[in-house]
Amino acid sequence: MKFIDLNPHGGIGANCSFCEINGFRFAIDSGLHPKFAGAESLPDHSLIERNSLDFIILTHCHLDHLGTLPLLSREHPDAPVFLSYGSSVISRRMLSNSISVMRRQRSELNLPELPLYGRGDLSALYSRMKPLSTDEPLTLEKDGRSIEVTLHHAGHVAGAVSVTIRSETERVFFTGDILFNDQHTLNGARPPLAEVDVLVTETTRGHTSRDPNCQREAEIVNLLEATRKTLSNGGSVLLPIFALGRMQEMLLILDEAFRRKAIPTVPVFCSGLGMDLVNHFHEISRNSNDLCFNRKVLKSVGARPLPRKLIPGRDLPMQGIYLVSSGMMVENTPSYVLATSMLGKDRNSILFVGYCDPSTPGGKLLETQPDEPFEFKEIDWVEPVRAKIHQFDLSGHADREELVALAKKLSPKTIILHHGDPESRDWFSSSLSPLGAKIIDPEPLVTYET
Repeated sequence: MKFIDLNPHGGIGANCSFCEINGFRFAIDSGLHPKFAGAESLPDHSLIERNSLDFIILTHCHLDHLGTLPLLSREHPDAPVFLSYGSSVISRRMLSNSISVMRRQRSELNLPELPLYGRGDLSALYSRMKPLSTDEPLTLEKDGRSIEVTLHHAGHVAGAVSVTIRSETERVFFTGDILFNDQHTLNGARPPLAEVDVLVTETTRGHTSRDPNCQREAEIVNLLEATRKTLSNGGSVLLPIFALGRMQEMLLILDEAFRRKAIPTVPVFCSGLGMDLVNHFHEISRNSNDLCFNRKVLKSVGARPLPRKLIPGRDLPMQGIYLVSSGMMVENTPSYVLATSMLGKDRNSILFVGYCDPSTPGGKLLETQPDEPFEFKEIDWVEPVRAKIHQFDLSGHADREELVALAKKLSPKTIILHHGDPESRDWFSSSLSPLGAKIIDPEPLVTYET
């Protein structure tokens, strides 16, 4: 197998991998790097000769995997795009929203190359999408050779898949972003356990060892207790949320907590892309045994839209739970503006339920000590940190120990480390070395052969 990591920055970002197995050339994912904008956020597609791919695989719909798929597909118009049914539904809303964001960034960031693609590119991409059922091999033939492509349910988010590629001479397994634990909306991953020649594994959580007392369900209990205390003391709760997956899960968690009277009944304010995705989750759930979601939960929790215009620093319209994007409190998002109204009052809480990059406002807030001033640079606003700030580990990625255990079961001859920062990959390299496999930590844009 040939393998090239086309993310020029390495680590986690503009995920896109080129592979060649038994004469078949294909790419897995094509994303946008969240820390950059415009041309700097792209994978380097130039290393793939135009219209040379036999197919493209999309593992899931987070934009660091999906965001430049229209560009890659445009360069390879004869290549079908294999993905799950769930991703075929969600990708349309995610990419449509991405165009709207890029149009706004064009003027805000003075990037004339934006948007990177238009509605016509999306229509062309959708015509090339070929949804595959999980665990049902698809055989492809070319020049007297063949390979099998099989998608496997991967947990993580709705529609996410792992991938097995099998030829006459080798079996390769790509974990993709994977989560073995069940979520409130989604069953955990079901990877195949047959031995493989090559394992391409995500390494996202390699730098973090989970506290045995902080398993997922225990973290949800802690989150709800922090919410209960805040509401009982007359405060409001801001839950900065990721639109795809986390918002839908939190709606179910809150609904269940209200029903059990584990938290006081207060208004729940929602906004953003995550609300639009509620309908898509409902549709997918009707055709999936792994996703369980019903849009009636919005009525059940009494979800309300945010006021049309949020003014920085102004008191909240009423006490409640504010379930809004972005999950990292990125500038110019509802969670960013709401934080200006909540941070300076000790009765409130800002509760993060996912990873926050240290360079984002959410990441910086988590590092700020109580009573220290926190600057909202984008709007020239400063508030002292008096609200309670907590982070709860509801990661959509498998723990590092779980991935090592999977590698042991698969007994690969070669392991390629993927989707992780340098320190995470270092941990995996060290921990996997006793298996005796050849371990490759690929440099960006370099060709490797197994």
